[in-house]
Amino acid sequence: MNFQTAKVIVFDLDGTLYEDTHHFDYYAKLIEQLLPPDQQSLFAAQYRAALDNQHAVKIGRVYDAIRDLLLVQVDGEVLEAYHWDGTPLSEDSIAELYPEPITLDLTDMVSIGDQWWIPPVIARHMGIPPQLTYEQFEEVRRWMMGPDFIMQPVPGLAEELTRLSRQRKLVLLTNSPQPDGEAILGKLGLSEVFDLKIFMGMKPMESQDHFRRLAERYDCSYDEMISIGDNWLNDIYEPRQLGCKTIFIDWFGTGREDDADAVVGSMREALEILKTLQ
Repeated sequence: MNFQTAKVIVFDLDGTLYEDTHHFDYYAKLIEQLLPPDQQSLFAAQYRAALDNQHAVKIGRVYDAIRDLLLVQVDGEVLEAYHWDGTPLSEDSIAELYPEPITLDLTDMVSIGDQWWIPPVIARHMGIPPQLTYEQFEEVRRWMMGPDFIMQPVPGLAEELTRLSRQRKLVLLTNSPQPDGEAILGKLGLSEVFDLKIFMGMKPMESQDHFRRLAERYDCSYDEMISIGDNWLNDIYEPRQLGCKTIFIDWFGTGREDDADAVVGSMREALEILKTLQ
């Protein structure tokens, strides 16, 4: 894939511009403590099983919280469905339950696009409402803003993005709130490299709308834009539908080679691609 023609490069934040992961465990621990003591070990065990790909909750699936089912879908069409214990539903059951395409949201039909979503999905199954898990999310983000959250910047990333920012327009597009997002960028040395920062982006529901506006803002075609991120639905699938080029950071190795124009295992690998841009 030739990325040289790119005029605009759009980056996700969490799971993309930094490789630290200990905040996910902190988030899971905060949620675990919302449960009665006799349920906390069960939550912890399911969380670890999901991270180890030994659970029906998997990155890339959708959680139907109303029916307590895990779904595999493409363009809203449900192709597979699983009970919490991993038992698959029959094709007839799927057709009966999902005769029309599903619509994703952030509460009842949730895309498990990255590791952020594993703890609240398990919590919802165990009876904790999304309002309470979101409060814990906000607590984690406040912690990430402060001095106790020590980050390890990706070596060479700040320098490379600074170089690219002189040649192309770099855009941040994240679902994170602005205060903690800006604080994280500061810790990474990336505060000044972006021409535009979009916070609370409501991806994937509004992903394509953002890219349409960016194409208009920068007077470029979609194939002159690159989207880089670790959430396949939010950062890769949606912009690719428009014709954007994509680099998928597949931390868990669950993607296929054709899931993006380039599939890499880390930001460090993506960085090697960016270094080839002249």
